[in-house]
Amino acid sequence: MLTTVFAVTVRRRRLILTIALVLAVVLAVGRRPSSRLDLILLNATFLACVLAMLLAVLASRRPRPAALLVKPEVRAFATEPSAFQICMAVGLTFFSSLFLGTGHLAGMGLINVLPFLLLVAVGLHLAGGWRGVAVELRPDGVCQRDFAGSLTVPWEALAPGRPARPAVNASALALTYARPDLVRRRGILVLGRRQLRIDNVHPWFIADTIRHYVDHRQHRAAIGEPAEYQRLWQALTSPPTGPDHAHAS
Repeated sequence: MLTTVFAVTVRRRRLILTIALVLAVVLAVGRRPSSRLDLILLNATFLACVLAMLLAVLASRRPRPAALLVKPEVRAFATEPSAFQICMAVGLTFFSSLFLGTGHLAGMGLINVLPFLLLVAVGLHLAGGWRGVAVELRPDGVCQRDFAGSLTVPWEALAPGRPARPAVNASALALTYARPDLVRRRGILVLGRRQLRIDNVHPWFIADTIRHYVDHRQHRAAIGEPAEYQRLWQALTSPPTGPDHAHAS
């Protein structure tokens, strides 16, 4: 059941984020005419916020898929957008509606600070959920796009035999560079230029996949093709054939 919910959340993320934003604005504005209506809409907003945050927690705790999306139209293998990030964006949107629709912050003397910070946080999460933060493997290298920037790492920039497997619950993958001068960065990256955000894919699977293409350049040109993904899957799941094969390759 939850798997289906998260799959729909990812697939229809832009529609869901748009509806959440519109509802949050309507609920905030609609609470002002009367105290009775304010209480009803306040409860509705609170429930929506709690539900979204609960789904975010469940999304963060579910087993991450050891799989990539095959995208032949752009010649890439990619991680799917994060259901956790989308649910968090929805939850924060309704959370902001709880406070910005009341005017109570003015009495706290924080009217010029908290609303601004809250709106910035909501805007960043909405932008990230809308765009869909993902890691893409391409014939020319690895690309991480974020809501505020992108990181492009040519295969030649990565050190042979790396990256190593991170902790099984890791949300970021550290990269080791042999040619850091080849790395290209645009905009502002939350994790910097030496880490990839991997909270939407199994950490060992993405590490093994990147390392496989670092060490097997002859297969890079076929990245993005369904047949190559099948070959990759078989290569990563085959048992080691010798003492030097510490990792699937």
